[in-house]
Amino acid sequence: MANSDFNWIPFSHTFTSNSPSFTAQFPIEGNQQPIDDAYLLITAHNVSSQGHQIFINDHPLPGFDLPIHNPGWQTWMDHIQPNILRNGMNSVRVVRTGGDDFVTKDIVVHWRE
Repeated sequence: MANSDFNWIPFSHTFTSNSPSFTAQFPIEGNQQPIDDAYLLITAHNVSSQGHQIFINDHPLPGFDLPIHNPGWQTWMDHIQPNILRNGMNSVRVVRTGGDDFVTKDIVVHWRE
């Protein structure tokens, strides 16, 4: 039987032209390979353009990663492709590519063991 696991990642950052990207590290403990069923939840505030990118271990997530939602907070889910997550330390990076300034709060990465 498959089990689910997750990691909550503090990801508070204000994305501006002077600070267009932010990276955080998070561990995955255990010895499961491959990790082929995973997704990410991100909470963002005042996103007013599409095109911003989320990367896991330097791999871009598919599709658009942060939908327009201005004003206010929104939690968004994005799929993580198979074999991107790995045992040990992983990284998540958000890159601002539009002209808007927005804020992120937290990220949660879920996967099935």
